Amino acid sequence: GHDIAVLSVNPLKTIVGQGYTMQINVTVANQGDYMETFNVTLYANTTTIKTREITLTSLNSTTITFAWDTSGFVKGNYTISAYAWSVLGETNKADNTLSDGSVLISCVGDVNGDRTTELTDYQLVKKAMASTLGSPNWNPNADINSDDIIDVTDYQIVKSHIPTTDP
Repeated sequence: GHDIAVLSVNPLKTIVGQGYTMQINVTVANQGDYMETFNVTLYANTTTIKTREITLTSLNSTTITFAWDTSGFVKGNYTISAYAWSVLGETNKADNTLSDGSVLISCVGDVNGDRTTELTDYQLVKKAMASTLGSPNWNPNADINSDDIIDVTDYQIVKSHIPTTDP
């Protein structure tokens, strides 16, 4: 039969500065017997972030990386979810939607999620300095500009936003 599913939704950070972009990985599978072409839509609460078209052969899966530009989104907590649009002849639609992951859009430079940018955030960036994904001291929330390395750019962004407190 026909059966597609969303297997995982994985935001690569839990805090992002308003106006910055972050990545979210979504793994989808074709659990059916036929090659399928279908849309996958990523949401922040009920707002569409982006829709991508995917083609998968039978019994295969793939991970899609979505870039979420948080410009135009108000500060606050968002539940991230993905929906794989059902395909013709699909009867098992319960696994087409998955909500998994919460992201806080905060002031730029907030690394610890307390909705302020202060010395503590600066120290967290300093502690993770020169780290990349997989490094023991990697802190994705300290990668302010989401370029997969915590460097002087992230440090300067945080420093230039001290002190900031969300209303």
